[in-house]
Amino acid sequence: MNGSTQRLAARMASLAWLAAALAACTGLGGVRPLYGPVPGSVSLQLDAPPDAVAAAAAEEVQHLGLRVQWLSREEGYLETQWFDLTARSSSQEPAFSDLERVVKMRFFADPAAGKTRLLAECVTTRLVDPSRPQRELERMAPEGHAGRELLTQVLNRLRSRFPAEEPGRTTGPR
Repeated sequence: MNGSTQRLAARMASLAWLAAALAACTGLGGVRPLYGPVPGSVSLQLDAPPDAVAAAAAEEVQHLGLRVQWLSREEGYLETQWFDLTARSSSQEPAFSDLERVVKMRFFADPAAGKTRLLAECVTTRLVDPSRPQRELERMAPEGHAGRELLTQVLNRLRSRFPAEEPGRTTGPR
């Protein structure tokens, strides 16, 4: 190799290393989305590490019949597929007929002073519009909604597995 070829090879190796380092720092390739939970999500403190809480949440939603779409114990994240409350079935896309009866759950488990702060949401979608990001169309299922009742069941089961403080509500995305 001549000098210019060696310099070019060294630069390429440096750029590849830099790209790999940036990807690791920004979480590229991870499962957990960059956005946080929707306004009105439920907050719960649990006495367990985030990876254990994420795994337990996955077990609990599956116990209720929901399918897991994404689970990353390392990132403390769980997302279910869309779940039709009437048909009791899961799918990757929301049903077009009755959007109010279709829900998705997400759980964000973060370390907090030796415990885990779990933020949980059960969302419905207002409409199906391929021209807009799905997340913009989602909202927290209101009190009394059947999906919200399922979320409460999951949280109650997690509370029984791990000591917990009283739940609260978030005021917006993190």
